[in-house]
Amino acid sequence: MDDTREVSAELHRLADGEPLEPFDTAQLVAKGRRGRRRRKLFGAGGAVAGVAVIALGATLVPNLTSADRQPSVAGQDSSMFGPVPGVPSGEDGVNQTISKAEAERRCALRNPEQKLPLMGKTFRSVHSAVYDFRNGTKPESCDIPGGDKPTAALIAEVQKRKIPADLAGQLKACSVAAWSDLTKWTVVAQDRNAALGKAVLVAVSPSREKAVSCILQTGESGPWYNLTSISSLTLDKIDPNLDPAMPAVGNKRLDLYSGGGGGGQCTNGTCFGDTYVDWGRAASNATKVKVQQGTGPVQEVPVNDGWFAYVFTSKAKHPAKVFPKATAYDKNNKVVRVFGEN
Repeated sequence: MDDTREVSAELHRLADGEPLEPFDTAQLVAKGRRGRRRRKLFGAGGAVAGVAVIALGATLVPNLTSADRQPSVAGQDSSMFGPVPGVPSGEDGVNQTISKAEAERRCALRNPEQKLPLMGKTFRSVHSAVYDFRNGTKPESCDIPGGDKPTAALIAEVQKRKIPADLAGQLKACSVAAWSDLTKWTVVAQDRNAALGKAVLVAVSPSREKAVSCILQTGESGPWYNLTSISSLTLDKIDPNLDPAMPAVGNKRLDLYSGGGGGGQCTNGTCFGDTYVDWGRAASNATKVKVQQGTGPVQEVPVNDGWFAYVFTSKAKHPAKVFPKATAYDKNNKVVRVFGEN
């Protein structure tokens, strides 16, 4: 992905060439990069222990046929949102390809205190973009708004709560991140780990034409509602240059897979305590996905018409280059797809 490589190269150039004020590298990389390729970043010099940072990606899947297998969440009162000037409301404002000037205009509405330009060449609504933060000012990134601005009352409701345990509450929180009313959307895959303070969901729009992925997490660097990662997709217009589509197997539909994000302690090329937040879609005959990192414990999650999502963590030690492998099985326990790297 050209825009991802540009952002990554620019971050490294700035870090090498200019002193910056302290900022949350893990969160910046997580929110600013798209795609499924994961890298671990280590401190400079010999055997330095550090926190491994895994880039968050986003993926969603086309040709949804049975999203209503899982209960949908009842719609909320539209009084929770107001219009965004120049942007269509509802799902029409989601995953729009827009110019840099338009992306910066929308981000100025969201973050009026941030005067820096955005980096990159490709911009889509309800996706994250990174500011040219050479001066170290905050915020370092912007979730480009859709067409529904959350009211102050909704923002206050979201801010005063921990990550909601219920899906309706999570959709409200994701709506605040997206500046798009997702409260009437149907959740097709989700997972939550209260102990880790992380939750992930994938939801599709009422028309089944759009989809979003949303990660909610707590952290020492800021309130959980500022650590939300949101992304979107138009289901019948997947762009292989932007969206992590996997090669089709035979005549089957495309599978997609998103790499996850988190951090683990690393010393001399050996890591432990990693956390990943992943989602995707396998073949429609898949019934479960098993996740494992190296020889560590296995985590199993259900599949809904191919859709799956998980918050995965392992305390097992492993080489730095070993990432989780997600394997999808059908009802006869036959492997139908292997995702991830190992």
